[in-house]
Amino acid sequence: MNEKFPYGYDVNAYIDKAFEQMKADFPWATREMIAEHTCYGIAKVGDDYQYVAYWNNDEGKREAYPQKTDCEGFIRSLAKGHEWELERANPVKEYIDVPAKNTFSSDWYLEIYRIRKHEMGGYSAYVQAGNRSAGGSRTFFIPISYLTLPWEGFLDKYLELVSPGPFYVGRDDLENCSGLKEFLGFSK
Repeated sequence: MNEKFPYGYDVNAYIDKAFEQMKADFPWATREMIAEHTCYGIAKVGDDYQYVAYWNNDEGKREAYPQKTDCEGFIRSLAKGHEWELERANPVKEYIDVPAKNTFSSDWYLEIYRIRKHEMGGYSAYVQAGNRSAGGSRTFFIPISYLTLPWEGFLDKYLELVSPGPFYVGRDDLENCSGLKEFLGFSK
């Protein structure tokens, strides 16, 4: 082995490492959530092995595109690139909407800001915003480690994850949301 590929050239070893990282914050996740849907690999490009992402080209042929990353970055890509599988595999069982004092910025409106509890465990924040011609949504899974902190520490870490800037919901909104603290498992 060499420094760039410390676990060899089989992508499964890197999937195992990514899965170890995911399990810390998503204990309900399965390795298959990464392995079955991965579009990453290790391939010989020219004379050298490279970390690659596989995509279909304009003719529909699957091609390997070299990634400018090291081993740690590749493992992070494997873990972070599969959060949509986590969302799809773990349906929402209940939620609480977080009202915001300010729902408008420039011409963008905050439409939904929701903290969700999932069937297999875990929590996520779902945010949707838009204007008259565009919009979008995003899901942020809340790491389990955040929920072991005291309430104030949780808020600090949560607001780093889901920054109040673009989403208009700040610390005051979260602290004043009736039932949120209990919903997340914090005592009154």
